[in-house]
Amino acid sequence: MCDTVWLAVSLVGMPVTAHPASQRGFDASALPVGLRAVRTVFRGLRLVSRRSAARLAGNLFVRPRRHEPPARERELAERGELRVVRHKDKDIVCRVWGAGKRTCVLVHGWEGRGTQLGAFVDPLLEEGLRVIAFDHVGHGESDGRACALPTMRDTLRTVSAELCGGAPDAVVAHSMGSFATSLLLAEGWRGTRVAYVSPPDDLLVYFGRYLDLVTGGDDLLPDLVRLMEERFGERVEDFEFRRLVETLDQPLLVVHSRDDLDVPIEAGRFVAEHWSGARMVEVDGLGHRRILRDPGVVRAAVDHVARS
Repeated sequence: MCDTVWLAVSLVGMPVTAHPASQRGFDASALPVGLRAVRTVFRGLRLVSRRSAARLAGNLFVRPRRHEPPARERELAERGELRVVRHKDKDIVCRVWGAGKRTCVLVHGWEGRGTQLGAFVDPLLEEGLRVIAFDHVGHGESDGRACALPTMRDTLRTVSAELCGGAPDAVVAHSMGSFATSLLLAEGWRGTRVAYVSPPDDLLVYFGRYLDLVTGGDDLLPDLVRLMEERFGERVEDFEFRRLVETLDQPLLVVHSRDDLDVPIEAGRFVAEHWSGARMVEVDGLGHRRILRDPGVVRAAVDHVARS
């Protein structure tokens, strides 16, 4: 059933696996045809089996779409050293630039890819850092189809252990990649300097927004949470970013655009306000992805993480 609906969704091009926070850009009065069709499926499935409806929503939630990288990213990848790290039964594709004694890992977000943060590579190299970018499970060139926050955390841990020997000296992370990074900072990455671009602040809010987008309401939220906990063997409450940030004090810079439709700037403000010693830079007109290529944003992040 899930595979059949997924195929139908793919054929109509409905972005049901857009970033969990990416609902603010939809006009409820003018929904895409594909989205209306999927909502109809969910309305009927609810009547038959609430658990099946929640399971379908969960399966769609953890299946990111892959996007073709532009020429500038392909050229950057060719300049890097290709490394493949084995994470469980998946091959994780990584690129390494430079040979500095200190290392910065670039961590992309949901439906992103490592080279999406390519604008940071040369400035970091100029500061003498070695740079690593990788594609999470189910993203970019890496293996897999299903991914979720625990997967992103675990993949980042594996890549860092293999290519850095443990915690990296610095991390620049985008969107959901910030969340994955924070989970490892809480585990003991004490000496890591971090710059977050457009960080989120509440996983349960994203679950609710996602359900509202795909099913037309959030009444399946308790069912979805329970199924996700069963699937990954971890409690959703352990991923409460709003509680987590108050326990962290590693040097942090937050950069966020006020017009971000995927992750509202209020999320970045919350992170900066509740993370001890954090500093925030607010910008305008850069949205959720253009911000990764802005020279001023890149310079601010590099200056912050390059400090020793």
